[in-house]
Amino acid sequence: MSTPAPVRLVSLDVGYTLGEPSGTTLTQRLVELSPLPARQAKKVAQQILHALDPRSDAPAPQTVCAALRIALSAFPQDHCPPGFALWPGAVEAVARIARVVPVVTLSNVSHWDEQETDVAALLAPHLQAHHPSWQLGFAKPDPRAVETVARLHGRDPAEVLHVGDSLDYDVRGALAAGAHALWITSRPPSSEALRLLAKYPGRVTVVPDLTRAVEHIEQTVLPSTQMIRSSTP
Repeated sequence: MSTPAPVRLVSLDVGYTLGEPSGTTLTQRLVELSPLPARQAKKVAQQILHALDPRSDAPAPQTVCAALRIALSAFPQDHCPPGFALWPGAVEAVARIARVVPVVTLSNVSHWDEQETDVAALLAPHLQAHHPSWQLGFAKPDPRAVETVARLHGRDPAEVLHVGDSLDYDVRGALAAGAHALWITSRPPSSEALRLLAKYPGRVTVVPDLTRAVEHIEQTVLPSTQMIRSSTP
């Protein structure tokens, strides 16, 4: 059995992992407008809306509305982007991770919803970089999201540990890219989740909260980091 690559980069989901929006997002508004089932509409929005940069893609609203089966005239042009509130302890958690291994954010978010929030500033000076999906051009669970972040930081996806709260987006996206996943959930895994975890033994760790996620990273990453430092002349 091959030895897994050591973790050289941690990527953190943002929404509902480090905090939450303080109002209704454009994604939520579009899901409500769409005749598609809510879960399907959310997936469509994640895959299309969150990967669009309207600064370079002028027909972005048309693309999203067509996929969600919404009339273009119904697109919420009056949308006011909500603020984003970090949960208590989030900055300290990121700081602790950064002391052990470089850390970046990898967030599914639309350009429209991020205009009022500077995530990098909220988490400064602990982040190496903030990578919203609309800038990457790929949204989780598209493996290219994790693959692109790994490449931008000179790492192989196998050296990335992605941390997030969503099985569908964070865990599946990390596994599809060949990375490891740290899944934050306080609920017992469903049978679907258990089947996925069994398919990728040793690639996913489940923890109940952000504090436990930080502790896991400190306990598993720090030994290899110390070995690297001690072997450096």
